[in-house]
Amino acid sequence: MMHHGKFYGSTVMGERGQVVIPAEAREEIGIKPGEKLIVLGNKKRGVVILFKSDVMTRFADMMFRKAKFFEEMFSSSLDDVENDKPNN
Repeated sequence: MMHHGKFYGSTVMGERGQVVIPAEAREEIGIKPGEKLIVLGNKKRGVVILFKSDVMTRFADMMFRKAKFFEEMFSSSLDDVENDKPNN
């Protein structure tokens, strides 16, 4: 299933650096007042991306689970190689 982005409108940054996220975006994405957001950007391209922090937390959890899986698989493979060596 492919997910596509959506254009929610435009906003203006205030003097204190605050940006208002359009109401439709907040409602559809489920952003609540006081919710922590992660800010990523690309200086060269002039791009800023916001993520709900729980999305990044879930992503990090998944990556750690995958890393643990591969670590266990690699460790098991090394054990198999060690056990298959002829005795000298």
